[in-house]
Amino acid sequence: MILKHYSVKINNLIQNDKVHYQIIVTNVNNPADTKTTMNRYSELKDFHEQLIKNINLLKLQLQLPEFPKRSLFSKTNKNQEKIIQRQQELELYFNQLFSIDKILSLPPVQSYLPIETPLNQQMKITVSIESYTVYDDVVIYSMRFKNKITKEEWIYKQRYSEIKNIHDALLEQGYKGKLPPFPTRKLFGQTNENPETIEKRREDLEVYLNAIFSTQEIYDNEIIQFLISDSKKYFETNKKQEEQKKAQA
Repeated sequence: MILKHYSVKINNLIQNDKVHYQIIVTNVNNPADTKTTMNRYSELKDFHEQLIKNINLLKLQLQLPEFPKRSLFSKTNKNQEKIIQRQQELELYFNQLFSIDKILSLPPVQSYLPIETPLNQQMKITVSIESYTVYDDVVIYSMRFKNKITKEEWIYKQRYSEIKNIHDALLEQGYKGKLPPFPTRKLFGQTNENPETIEKRREDLEVYLNAIFSTQEIYDNEIIQFLISDSKKYFETNKKQEEQKKAQA
């Protein structure tokens, strides 16, 4: 079940013979909560390409909707019918894009959302990995995030490989030498076959995560901000789904 967070309406305006698209994003749970952004088509195309880079960097298994193509013949801004068509295509694109929960945590997307203050100005995070489960031979770690400023807490469940993707993305952004050591893979055998090895990895991952959250330069990085935002959305989505199940029971 997809829990929709935002809806998008797009209008077009012509200024200095150039088409600008007015992107109005509304919080479906609070229609008074909106944000309007003005962009040209070329800027929106750059936004889409930046999303692709973010997704590749973080190794996210996400399929983006198709971005509206350029007109092969004649300029769109000279043809009102084509302007309307592109406006409709962009509106469809954004609504499909914002229905993908994990997308909403990516920095390029957050610039369009009616959200409050930047995450790094209202949070000081600690992490405890409280438990793990083995499901289909895969170990899933249950992490409890705590915001020491607001006292807010939330649960996030991830595999070792998903946490390592965050580490690898930070390395690609030039943080080699600034990161704590990441818990290594076993050279022989499977971690999920040995409870002692799983427990040791749980402890090492907890140390690693708290180390990166306590280093301000790393904490402020957009990758860590993605992790914080995504973890909160994961928790909120699962909480809503559980509430709906109880209501339907």
